[in-house]
Amino acid sequence: MRISALFGRTLRETPADIDYPALRLMLRAGLARLSAGALAFLPIGTRVLRRLEAMAHEELTRIGAQEIHLPPIRTLSASDRVQSRLLPASSTVHGSDQSRQLLAFDPTDTTTIASLAASEIASYRQLPALLYQRHPISCSDCRSSWLREGIALTVYALGGGAHELEETGTQVCSAFERIFRRCDMHLIAAEAGYTGENDQVTRAYVAVSEHGDTDLMICESCSYTAIREAARTAFDSTLATSMMKDEPDHPEAIATPNCATIADLARFCGVPESATAKAVFFDSPEHGLIFAVIRGDRAINIKKLCLVAGVANLTPARPEQIDAIGAVAGYASPVGLPSHTSNRVLIVADPSVTTGAPLIAGANRHGYHLRNVVYGRDWRADRIADISLAHPGDPCNRCGAPLRQSSGFTIVHAIHHGAFAQDATFLDQEGVSRPIVLASFRMLLERALLTIIEQHCDQAGIVWTPATAPFDVHLIRLGKQDATRQAADALYDELIAAGIAVLYDDRNDTAGVKFNDADLIGLPLRLVIGDRFLTDGLVEIKQRATGMITKMPRQEIIAEVQKARTPAI
Repeated sequence: MRISALFGRTLRETPADIDYPALRLMLRAGLARLSAGALAFLPIGTRVLRRLEAMAHEELTRIGAQEIHLPPIRTLSASDRVQSRLLPASSTVHGSDQSRQLLAFDPTDTTTIASLAASEIASYRQLPALLYQRHPISCSDCRSSWLREGIALTVYALGGGAHELEETGTQVCSAFERIFRRCDMHLIAAEAGYTGENDQVTRAYVAVSEHGDTDLMICESCSYTAIREAARTAFDSTLATSMMKDEPDHPEAIATPNCATIADLARFCGVPESATAKAVFFDSPEHGLIFAVIRGDRAINIKKLCLVAGVANLTPARPEQIDAIGAVAGYASPVGLPSHTSNRVLIVADPSVTTGAPLIAGANRHGYHLRNVVYGRDWRADRIADISLAHPGDPCNRCGAPLRQSSGFTIVHAIHHGAFAQDATFLDQEGVSRPIVLASFRMLLERALLTIIEQHCDQAGIVWTPATAPFDVHLIRLGKQDATRQAADALYDELIAAGIAVLYDDRNDTAGVKFNDADLIGLPLRLVIGDRFLTDGLVEIKQRATGMITKMPRQEIIAEVQKARTPAI
């Protein structure tokens, strides 16, 4: 590719509001542009994405995965509309066509996979099955706006049971790990959640970065790592604060005007927030009202609560739902609720409020709270479970050492979906019909590209590895003599004929401009032909990674480039 004909150009400056160095380099090197807040890839950036896709195709084919393509948009049936309400709001984009039929944009929707599995798989002999596709993706809940639209590779593992899926999942993860090694990406495996089925843990691969949009909790002692929303901690009862001593053996009502928040209540009563009990109400399509109780200084982890309550999604409860059980929003607690409410609400308590320490809780009366509320004596929950969002300093679930918070970019996320809801079944060895189970693994290509840039760069620009570089060599012509131009053009043609990808700087710019652009774009090898070549016949070679510069006879260049472009395995 001649730079004079290349669509896209390098930039001397990038927008001042971009604080992520890898994104600045991507824009400056002409790999992409920000368009309507999203990344639009130019030819050079697209070539890198294609190389990542090719590596993924090789490694997934190696473990027997087969490529498919699913329709990104489908018409929702009546049953689909009910099911769509059970899904997180960010998972599917809805719209309608000219005939007002409801449409869903979700290229990874498991409904289509279920339909294909039902029609194509009949026997255990066809399982496990591995399928994958490349597709656009929309993540509206992503903190980095420019990463909300992108391209992903999703692998679908179909199996006859959890054990079979676990073995298949190990193969898929090994394939992804080989891709990471080939790209020289340094990632860590993190706990990303767990299912209700045998407490099965799901996994994510995360690139640690201070600019990342995924919060991590890390134990320095035992190396336990988890995405914050999935991090499990060992509750330390010594952290439970009992600020009230010599209290009576029953709750006592106190007037707390204008104290509808935990912060206001703690300030009014002169106690820390850890001496209060927080009541939070949610609505769920499956079970209706969910009443969560947690210590006042803690936050509810929605993912954990969904799992404990056995629901797919939670939304804030409506005021009429709270009123219907006899609770008062802002002043609520399970204490004193009518007994008939037990059939209308599921009460879930975090261990932080079940230690026996007296707490201040709502009195279910506007403007009043109760002092000296003790779990087990004054109220009970239907379920006690860890529903707390992990905080720095919380004890590790494995070894008890304090956790620290970090951040990163999630590159691969594995999800265990369980059995299909539709009639996707197979006959086992005894001829019994059993449901097909599903797990999926999603790799986000833009994040992988940005991670490669962040981990392979210097002050001058990007430093591509041979496996990920958009071109193998950067050929620069210096000098204005016709003979120099002809020699550079001839080398360009010869390199292409040898199957070598070349970015050829044939512009009539200064040497400084061309060298700066070469370092910014960062291809593994830089070849320079100048006017001096006409007298000594030598081509200058610079290795971008080491900065080493040598000169070599023209006839040896092809062999040298071929040797350098083959990455060590």
